[in-house]
Amino acid sequence: MQKVLSPLLFTIVLVLSVFAQEVDLVKMRTEQGILKIEADLSWHTLRVRGKPWQFGLNCTISETELLQLIEKLVTEKDSLLKAQTFSSFMLGRVVEFPWLEEFLMGQAAQSPEWQAERGRLTKRQVHINEWVAKVLFKHPIWQKVRQMLRKSGYDVSKISVEKVLVNDVPKIGLESVKDLTGKLPFDAQVSLILKKN
Repeated sequence: MQKVLSPLLFTIVLVLSVFAQEVDLVKMRTEQGILKIEADLSWHTLRVRGKPWQFGLNCTISETELLQLIEKLVTEKDSLLKAQTFSSFMLGRVVEFPWLEEFLMGQAAQSPEWQAERGRLTKRQVHINEWVAKVLFKHPIWQKVRQMLRKSGYDVSKISVEKVLVNDVPKIGLESVKDLTGKLPFDAQVSLILKKN
């Protein structure tokens, strides 16, 4: 009996210790649900999460809400931010930020580097993840985010992007870009790469 309990007890302690490293730093209520920034102290990462009020619905995040959440983070958790060294700030999927999705699609539609009729870059030497990261980093919100994070000793050095999705504009279903045509990038996993000053 003791031989069975020892591995089980070890597993439970291991799982609990992993979860103990994840901490909710700040929360904010919105019309769609609860937004929060959590920290993984073992991986030295921050992450934005949205939990909708109703199961099955999305919890999108507006520009204003993201800025308010980050302002709350640097105001309420400044000492933690200064005591730790966080290396990335995971935002999640672009589609959770419709204004960023719209920006990405608009930039791709106007860019001579993107072939909307074929849904790919004109130059095959350039990786789509790198190109989308470069495009997203042009959005003016990041200057505001950088100013806020500098209060706690951080800067955003770049954006990291993975798993870019491309689709025909009508299939994406974003009303604000219905006049665009072709196959455009509209979603990806996005993280801000942080540098501590």
